[in-house]
Amino acid sequence: MFSIYGPTGREFKGTLEQMRRVSQVHAADRARAIEPAARDGHDSALREAVEFGAPMSAATTPGRAAAAAAYAAGQQPVHHAWHELLVSEVMHAPVLTVRADGRVDDALRQMALQGRGQAPVVNAQGILVGMVTRAELLGFVQWAEADTAAQAWAGWRAQDVQSVMLTPIPSVSRGADMRRVARALLDSGLPGLPVVTDEGLVCGFVSRTDVLRVALKDAGLDVWG
Repeated sequence: MFSIYGPTGREFKGTLEQMRRVSQVHAADRARAIEPAARDGHDSALREAVEFGAPMSAATTPGRAAAAAAYAAGQQPVHHAWHELLVSEVMHAPVLTVRADGRVDDALRQMALQGRGQAPVVNAQGILVGMVTRAELLGFVQWAEADTAAQAWAGWRAQDVQSVMLTPIPSVSRGADMRRVARALLDSGLPGLPVVTDEGLVCGFVSRTDVLRVALKDAGLDVWG
């Protein structure tokens, strides 16, 4: 099951197929949001996994090509079951969340301390309302004018997270399958999806890297090859 959460809480709950008809979760409508994800080279691998129900092809890197060739030479039967895994089997938890009424500066500090590239944003009740990514927040440095950069950057960091967060944001339940998660990631262009309870509380996070890790493991390929 998938949901969409905005500043006022849950705006949608239903299947992936139903959610795909909700325009605001598509990558075309969040050009700034997808830029960091598009640069990581994961899109083609995710697309292949979604369309063929199999992990990324051996042509991705020389190391993976060699591993795939060796695997094929052994004539071992391949059963790609990664897409049948549930979110609860793949997600990582606990997950870093930041408050919507907190400062951008504090959010960046927390993400840096915990080595996170993104964080779901929650309200005072702990309900999902959006997401921030470190690449998105730090991207401000690139477009600030040089002569006013320091002052502008200080003002940017002092803002509330809710004024700069990505919202509305898609989320997923613990019981969804990974193939649909991969499809949702392609549609949204996001680096990952928050995992939420029925009440909208964030209980985990599943990223593009998580999807690729289980897909490659299923094929017997080294993730870092």
